[in-house]
Amino acid sequence: MTTHVKLHGTKSDRFEEIKHELNIQMGYELANPEVLGLLMAQYDLNQETADRERNESDR
Repeated sequence: MTTHVKLHGTKSDRFEEIKHELNIQMGYELANPEVLGLLMAQYDLNQETADRERNESDR
């Protein structure tokens, strides 16, 4: 399956800022799908952390 995403205005600007920062961190120019993949991986990590903290507070 393929999903196409178009960003406009401030969302596009923010994506480019994030991409620039990631390019510096990684040491090479990432393709847009790589940037999005890293953002999704960070989101997943944040969700897992939040789930774990919720489970620990329920004990």
